[in-house]
Amino acid sequence: MGRGMHGWGRWGAEDELGALNLLGQAEVRRGLGAVRDGTVLSLAAPIVSGRGFGVVGRPAPAHYMMRDGGDYAAGLAERAGFGFADDVVTLPTHGVTHVDALAHVWRSGQMYNGIAADTVTSRGAARLGVEKMRPIVTRGVFVDCARTGDRDAGDRVHLDELTGLLAAGGIELASGDALLVRTGWLPAFAAGRADATSWPGLDRDCGGWLAERGVVLVGADNVGVEAYPSGDPDCQVPLHVELLRGHGIYLSELMDLDALAASGRGTFLFVLAPLPLVGAVGSPVAPVAVL
Repeated sequence: MGRGMHGWGRWGAEDELGALNLLGQAEVRRGLGAVRDGTVLSLAAPIVSGRGFGVVGRPAPAHYMMRDGGDYAAGLAERAGFGFADDVVTLPTHGVTHVDALAHVWRSGQMYNGIAADTVTSRGAARLGVEKMRPIVTRGVFVDCARTGDRDAGDRVHLDELTGLLAAGGIELASGDALLVRTGWLPAFAAGRADATSWPGLDRDCGGWLAERGVVLVGADNVGVEAYPSGDPDCQVPLHVELLRGHGIYLSELMDLDALAASGRGTFLFVLAPLPLVGAVGSPVAPVAVL
């Protein structure tokens, strides 16, 4: 592939940070400047034991107690004047609100920056793991593609619709921004009106335009940011391949964007940090919008 088709080598042959190279102090300050009243919104969907999103290969989270009040009621003695509870959670890293590491997707045996896919083994990702990702603190930009109700499964948000929504909000994407897109899939799933066999999302024609504007992350309230099925006969996840693999642009999925939509705000301070899971190809996150 030629340089014009991806961002490989832009920050050197050994780069593992991707589009986060675009996020510097000026971009952080722009995000801080978007704060008006200091209202804080969580953008994470609740993690409920035994309740997943029905995505094939991603089982529901499991939460269980290691020690609880019942242990003490049964005779376990308190020590040093106190008792305590402990618990454990097991979950797929892509099965809750999460961010994709750059090691998540490849094509033709190559990941972002031409790094070989066989560096991801049963031990995890030796290159491009989520621990290489810096926390994101930047300006968030929000577009509500579900403002008039549910979108059909597989419905694609084309570039003209995306740019029209941004223009209607008087917003121009800038380098270092994080773009969040509400499709309505998450509330529709919660209400039993949708499932994870298909979902609305961005069309692949948004990819090049987003890369040109230098976004560092694209997030959505669906399973995969882009629409599924994609309608592309050659690749079911073309936007993943173009953005994540081609330009090192991070994707965050299963975000709860309903409160943000209700706020009416188009720009805000956006904060997202992955767990430093060494070798992981994704991480659960609890992103925040500060209005």
